[in-house]
Amino acid sequence: MRLGILGAGAVGAKHAAAAAIAGVELGRVVDRNVDRAAVIAGEFGATASDDPRTLWDDASIDAVVIGVPNCFHRPLALEAMRAGKDVLLEKPMALTATECDDLCEAAEGLGRVLQVGYAHRFTAVGAGAKGLVETGVLGEVYHAKAHLHLRRGVPGLGGWFTTKAMSGGGALLDLGVHLVDLGLHLLGQPTAVAVSGKAYAKFGVKMRDYIYESMWAGPPNYEGVCDVDDHATALVTFDSGATLDLQIAWACNLPAGTTPDSLVALLGDRGGLTFELFGDHLVLRTEVAGRNADAKIPLPLADQMALQMADFVEAVSSRTHGVGATPAEGRKVQAIIDGIYKSSDANAPVTL
Repeated sequence: MRLGILGAGAVGAKHAAAAAIAGVELGRVVDRNVDRAAVIAGEFGATASDDPRTLWDDASIDAVVIGVPNCFHRPLALEAMRAGKDVLLEKPMALTATECDDLCEAAEGLGRVLQVGYAHRFTAVGAGAKGLVETGVLGEVYHAKAHLHLRRGVPGLGGWFTTKAMSGGGALLDLGVHLVDLGLHLLGQPTAVAVSGKAYAKFGVKMRDYIYESMWAGPPNYEGVCDVDDHATALVTFDSGATLDLQIAWACNLPAGTTPDSLVALLGDRGGLTFELFGDHLVLRTEVAGRNADAKIPLPLADQMALQMADFVEAVSSRTHGVGATPAEGRKVQAIIDGIYKSSDANAPVTL
């Protein structure tokens, strides 16, 4: 497979490295900043361009990775599929579930592989937890809990991440989608029927008064915009009767050392499971010889980006999806995110 990358930021660089590990030839890198594209292209023996049409018109390019600001996900993925390219689309799939519908219909109608970049399915702990659930050791998993707290982590304040017109949302749409997707994946892809949630904007909106230790995605632009959430909480109820409890923050006054920055918990009627999102082990609670017992299960660290790329290559080759998120699964995530924002605005639970 010969690959093109659209978007030469940090995510694009990660995908280029993942492609090399997975044995995929990188043919072209496109970014409106062609100098930035040239840096990645030069490292991996590809050519650089500032025009997406050079990807669409290149018959030697079989598939593309799209890693650009969220507002461009839908239009560029549609262009790519109409040009006959299979697509690995960075999260979130789109800005709304309605936009996701357009992508689902295009992928099906054009016969294209469209995989959404939910890489936490491929981490050592994500894959390990999925395998453990499938053994049945937890019994019926009736509740999942996931949190990710960045105490001072608003990205690129004043840039596209914090500008709703470009990002579609803040911490919930940036970090929350990973937790929602992982929760759905581990629970067996149930369908959400109700959501009660709240999104807060307490830190970034202060702009110059926001005190931070570091800032990923670039330095602050105080002349820019911050009109998105920096913290969200929600309870999602599924048609199976299971529930998912979410806590996500770009910034919050949670004292350091009081709780892990990230934690996923699965509660079943025969056992329970916890892990940190970037950890190297699972903790299992179950019953052994009539007693409750906890077991730490160490796992070898995995390169989730390389494993995701290998899964995408296999999907393109076989024309069937593997572990990676399908268009329908990406749309499920976005419908829940839409519901949380709707519930927050209404100050009331909503049905989906």
